[in-house]
Amino acid sequence: MLLSVIIPVYNVAHTLERCVQSVLAQDVPDIEIILVDDGSKDGSAVLCDTYRNTKNVTVIHQANAGLSAARNTGLTVAQGRYVTFVDSDDYLDADLYASLMKVLQADDDIDLLEYSFVRDDGKSVETHTLHDKCYHDVWRYWFEAKAYLHGFACNKIFKRTLFDTIQFPVGRKFEDVFVLPQLLGKVSCVRTTPIGFYQYTYNKNGITARAQGNEWKDLLQAHLNVLENTSLQACEGFGAYYAHVLNVQLHTYELTGDVNDIQLPTLPFYGTLKLKLLRLFGMRRLCMLHRCLHQML
Repeated sequence: MLLSVIIPVYNVAHTLERCVQSVLAQDVPDIEIILVDDGSKDGSAVLCDTYRNTKNVTVIHQANAGLSAARNTGLTVAQGRYVTFVDSDDYLDADLYASLMKVLQADDDIDLLEYSFVRDDGKSVETHTLHDKCYHDVWRYWFEAKAYLHGFACNKIFKRTLFDTIQFPVGRKFEDVFVLPQLLGKVSCVRTTPIGFYQYTYNKNGITARAQGNEWKDLLQAHLNVLENTSLQACEGFGAYYAHVLNVQLHTYELTGDVNDIQLPTLPFYGTLKLKLLRLFGMRRLCMLHRCLHQML
């Protein structure tokens, strides 16, 4: 088996068929599709079962345990040399995987392939076309290419063995930002490509749209895990990343108002106005000032 496609399913009866059909239409003969119904209550489970007798489709039902658990379940049965994930409210361009598999088969050293994507929020459509580039220094990919801004799993194809010792964190939100840096610690080559597109459909009921204080605490913790590796501070682009994490910290405290949630260490980077204000006020006072100003607006 060449490619395993894992599709977690939860209460997406209105988009599931579009998603699955876009994967079934891919011109990759050695492909398997794994539908993991995570305790749906809207008829999605029944729709999954309509594909049970379709060639190379596996359907699994489990009690609701969240997106991470559904992906982990799919990984336990995946047989492909490569694995990828598709959210069940998204879909793929025609012939996408065939083009991507040619890239992977031409260079066996590629452990992770990220491809271009389109984001549709219902009001506007943004196309994100990536450069055709190989990163053997994988942290250059994270910092210089700003992979942390699109650190989701679905527009990426991974060697399946990367997940032999890594799982998605059950009970955490923004699970991709926890997992991707862990995977980068195991890879030797990341390739980005302008080939596309993964069609990301904004879901007003999704994690990002509904994220509250506790969810943002998870996102902050994921980035703090990266910052624990102090050797990364010498990487080009680290300052911009730190500025990004500062924004996450400020928004987290804005939502929670709990001083115990001020966790980001102060580091000597001054490339943005907020970083300069951080140097002036300190982390705690800057968080409080930011929250106060936003409450007044």
